[in-house]
Amino acid sequence: MNASGAQDEDYLSRKAWLKQAAESGNLPAKYHFGLECDDPSERRRWLKEAAHQGYIPAMLDYGLECDDPQEKHRWLREAACEGHIPAKYHYALACEDAQRKRRWLTEAAEEGYVLAMHELARECDDAEEKRRWLRKAAEEGHVPAMYEFARQCEDPHEQRRWLEEAAENRWQPAVEELESLK
Repeated sequence: MNASGAQDEDYLSRKAWLKQAAESGNLPAKYHFGLECDDPSERRRWLKEAAHQGYIPAMLDYGLECDDPQEKHRWLREAACEGHIPAKYHYALACEDAQRKRRWLTEAAEEGYVLAMHELARECDDAEEKRRWLRKAAEEGHVPAMYEFARQCEDPHEQRRWLEEAAENRWQPAVEELESLK
């Protein structure tokens, strides 16, 4: 048997174990088995069950799976209120109220969630605050933020440094801009 066959066998064995554990009531297994399900309705069923039983990561993932906007909003808010950092970001994106959106983005960004840093920078009206959040996201390795921060830099050396970093990470707009500077 080749390595791929052994990996397939391991995966199927793991999935069978997860299913058995989920069916016997193991809450983390319900969540992880749900994530493994290929059938979307089966996936939602297990994630919903785990979310209803208070498993916070399941609240986020079930919320992201929901077709009903109110149900989605409810579960994202629930996970965010429980302190789940990625949920704070996703809940912020679901908020229509600008102040509420900014509050949740700020919380997630201050807790180190890079996507929230970048999104918060894009929401900022204050140029200095925008640059600060773009720099933080860029320093954390967020490639689009590297490019956007470079475009905010007044120092040509710093601008070039961030463009080169974004280009090294195959960010096409940065590659093109560096080509135009030659």
